[in-house]
Amino acid sequence: MDRAYSRARILLALGVILIFIMMDHLSSPTFAFNSGNGNVSTALMQRQNSSCAPCGAPCPSARD
Repeated sequence: MDRAYSRARILLALGVILIFIMMDHLSSPTFAFNSGNGNVSTALMQRQNSSCAPCGAPCPSARD
């Protein structure tokens, strides 16, 4: 039973988990956008063009 929790097996399992996490991270649209690839649809691109604030909030005059 001691062989089931050997140091090598634990490190191998953690390494496999790390590989899956990095594969998911590197293929995400946010990572591509932050790397300079602007052809990705992210929440930053969905802001209104007529907004005044950087967060995409409408102008006070347009709230009426």
